Amino acid sequence: MATFDFEPFLHIVHVSDMHYRDGGAPTDQRADDFVRLSTRVLRRFGWAGGADALMELWDQGVAGHDYLAHREMCRFLYGFAANPQFGGVETWLLDTGDLSAMGDMESLRSAMGCLRKYRTLLRASQWLVLYGNHDAWPAKFPLGVDAGELERHRSALRNGIFPPRWPQGPLSIAIPHSASRLLLQGVNSAIDDQYYNWRALGRVGCDPPWAPGEASADQLDQLASGVERGFHPDGRTRDFRILALHHPVHYPPPRPWWTMSLMNDRDVARSLIRFDHKRRGKLAHLVLSGHTHETYPPVGKLPASANAISYGPLADGQVQLIANSLSQVARSGNRAGRSPTNYVPNGFQILTFLAAPDTAGHELLLERRVIGRPGGVGEYEILYPNPARPEVEAIAFHY
Repeated sequence: MATFDFEPFLHIVHVSDMHYRDGGAPTDQRADDFVRLSTRVLRRFGWAGGADALMELWDQGVAGHDYLAHREMCRFLYGFAANPQFGGVETWLLDTGDLSAMGDMESLRSAMGCLRKYRTLLRASQWLVLYGNHDAWPAKFPLGVDAGELERHRSALRNGIFPPRWPQGPLSIAIPHSASRLLLQGVNSAIDDQYYNWRALGRVGCDPPWAPGEASADQLDQLASGVERGFHPDGRTRDFRILALHHPVHYPPPRPWWTMSLMNDRDVARSLIRFDHKRRGKLAHLVLSGHTHETYPPVGKLPASANAISYGPLADGQVQLIANSLSQVARSGNRAGRSPTNYVPNGFQILTFLAAPDTAGHELLLERRVIGRPGGVGEYEILYPNPARPEVEAIAFHY
C-alpha cells in the first residue's frame, strides 16, 4: 500500500510482559515444590503430556527477565529516536502489564526504572502503564495466599506503583487534516484474588473490584461517559479511539477455556460495539494487549484493511493487536530444536499512525513494525514478512 500521501503524526511504542525479576526478589519454594510433586504424580499415573504442560506453564510463569535484553532495548530505542526517518513525530510509550514475574515491589520498581529510561530515550511526550495478572501476585503464587496478604499487596500496588483507580486516560493528539483526535485509554483486567489469578484469567468490570457499592464503578461505563462528555460540539466529528488492557478481548485461536483468557470478553466486546448507537463510532476501534507472549497477528498476517477480517467477539472494523513479551528470559529447554527464524521470545511493536489527506474523510493508516530478538539472543531488529523485501505492514481504518 502506498503511503506517500499520508502524513505520520504519532508513534506508539507498545511493550508488554517484561516479567522483571530483581535480584532481591523472593523465591516461592513452597509453590515450586508443589508443582514438581504434582508433575511426578501425573507421570506416575501415565499422564506425561499433562505433566509436561504443567511444568512448562510454571516454568514460563516464574521465569524472570533476560539481563541482556534491557541493554539491547536501550540500544535499539536510541537508534530509532535518532533516525531522521522517524524523528519529528510525537511518540507515546505504552506498557500493557506484567512488568514483573512475581509481583514483588523490588521487581516492579526496577521495571518502572527501565520504562522511565525508555521514555527518556524516545523523548516520549506521554505514557500509559497498565498492570497484569503477574503484577497482582503478592510476591508468591496466589493460590492459597490468605486474604490479608492480598489486600496489603493490592493496596501497595495501587498506592505506590500504579494509579488507584481505573480507567486511565485519555492520551490525546489531533489528527492532521481533520477536526478529529486520536485517543488512547486503559482499563484494568487483572483480578487481585487467589482463585482466578492463579489461572491467569482476567475480567474488566467494576474498579476497584473489592470496593463496596458506590466506591466501585464499572470501567466501561466510566469510559463511555467520559468519551461522550468529550464529543465534538458540531454533532458530527468522530474520533479514533484505542483501548489498552492486559488480556486480549480477541484471544488468538484456539481460545483456552480454563486459563489465560478474558472471562467476560463477549460482554466487553458488546460494550465497545453498542456505543456506536450514538453515531460517533465504536468505543474502541483498536484494542492493544499483551499477556500471550506472542505477536498477533503474526508478522505477515496483518490485513490491509480493518474490515478485511473479523476478530470476534469484536465487530467488523475493530482490530486486536498483541505485543510479544519484551524481555522474559528464553529458557534453554524452550530453545531446544527451534531455529532462530521461527523462535522470537522477546519483542514489541511500534505503531505509526498516518493521517489521510484532507479529501479522504475519517480515514487513517497504521504501520506496524514488529521488533524482536530472533532466537532470544543478540540485538532487537525489525522483523519483516519477507527479509529480502523490507516492506512495512500497514492497515487502513475508516472511523
